[in-house]
Amino acid sequence: MKKLRRYGIIMIAMVPLLLFIHGQIQLQTTRYNLQKLSEFTYILRLVESNWVQEVNLDTLVDFAIQGMLKSLDPHSAYLTPEGTEELTIQSKGKYGGLGIQIGIRDGWLTVIAPIEGTPAYRAGIRAGDRIIKIEGVSTKGITLQEAVKKLRGKPGTKVTITIERPGMEEPFDLTITRAIIEIKSVPYYGVLEDDIGYIRLAHFDGGAADEVRKAVNDLHSKGVRKFILDLRSNPGGLLKEAVDVADIFIGKDSLVVAVRGRNPSINRDYKAKQPGSPPWPVVVLVDRGSASASEIVSGAIQDWERGVILGDTTFGKGSVQHIFRVTGDRVLKLTTALYYTPSGRCIHRTDTLRYLLRVPTAKDTFYTLGKRHRPQVGGGGIIPDIVHDTRYVSPIVNRIMRKGLFLTFGARYASEHAELKRGFDISDDVLEDFKSELRAHDVEFADSEFVAHKDEIKLRLKMAIAETKWGNAGRYEVWLKADPWVNEAVEILKASETLDDLFEQASRY
Repeated sequence: MKKLRRYGIIMIAMVPLLLFIHGQIQLQTTRYNLQKLSEFTYILRLVESNWVQEVNLDTLVDFAIQGMLKSLDPHSAYLTPEGTEELTIQSKGKYGGLGIQIGIRDGWLTVIAPIEGTPAYRAGIRAGDRIIKIEGVSTKGITLQEAVKKLRGKPGTKVTITIERPGMEEPFDLTITRAIIEIKSVPYYGVLEDDIGYIRLAHFDGGAADEVRKAVNDLHSKGVRKFILDLRSNPGGLLKEAVDVADIFIGKDSLVVAVRGRNPSINRDYKAKQPGSPPWPVVVLVDRGSASASEIVSGAIQDWERGVILGDTTFGKGSVQHIFRVTGDRVLKLTTALYYTPSGRCIHRTDTLRYLLRVPTAKDTFYTLGKRHRPQVGGGGIIPDIVHDTRYVSPIVNRIMRKGLFLTFGARYASEHAELKRGFDISDDVLEDFKSELRAHDVEFADSEFVAHKDEIKLRLKMAIAETKWGNAGRYEVWLKADPWVNEAVEILKASETLDDLFEQASRY
């Protein structure tokens, strides 16, 4: 009985913590609140005294708290000592895992984006993939904390996940070997044509803004006056880095993002501090895997009319979590606010959040803050100025990637052909050899399917060979020449000497 009274006292003591933020404890002692709390302790007593087996009250209370938070949104969680340690690992940017950013959509574990160069990326995992099983166990209703715990592990160990992918009739299994995940924010930048530069920003890790600024300055010194900023499949990262990256492209004192919550003490405006670059024409590439910090940057550039956005509507992850210490080794991670673009659009997609904040809907119209006052739609994510559907990898290429055969064949081919020069091509004879390799590794396909996707297979093989021969830069050089969105951005920038020209070009789509 004494033990039960102790838990009743614990629950009463936790009410202020769970209801209020930033130390402003204002316990509401209405009859309704006290009655519900009394109901909880009464049920706890009944369970402890009458359930078929002896129960652990610590575990019951933990589950009760977790269930309460789960009803709010996917990102709020009560972290045990193990979960707190995992949060610390995440913040360091180096850990053993697969290399994917995940979220919860419609109750299912969903890939926001794979991190470039990681095991998940090389295995062919794509933004929008639904992970329906981990080691054969359904993920329906799983929490993010539980999913991370199952997916991460000691480097060199393997985990099997079952993927459900848009455009594919049947789910498929992937067995991926965990590795140390070290995130490089800008894996590549270079001059594409004449005065057009390309910067790939893969993640907003610590130092991302410095890397982008270095790339901009280096490209500018080589004559670049127009830029492509590639944020596709960039799952986000640190808010500070997002603000500082946007700072490079928009004017000083311009609002980058507004944080708004129910508690006024949470609210904050983040503004650009630097003068910003000259009004160079900029095209920002985004897709369904662009999330969080990527949406802050692309939204700010779009709202201030410092560039145009090209691609697919972004993921819509624009919520803010704060960490509250509950006890010495347990913390509460609670969603307390949402991100809003300078024009007032809510970045967060409302189907992933259920607590009481007034979120603009898709019917709400906003206007850019430059001289053009272009209409923009609110309600979650960033809708590009030039919209394209995300292109999915074909089934045969997926099957090849799952077995890692592009890299295996590519590495062997590169080692056997030391004479290869940049700009090499893949002959039909090489493709026939590759086809034989696939069949030797039990990759099932019809000749007609191989022919139908010959160009895609050839490109992937060429990328693998170039990466083996010249590293990451070699892979990018091959990929960018074949990327239709990059080529379209190049054509737009060729016809745009000024921002006015750029928006004139965008208006034609």
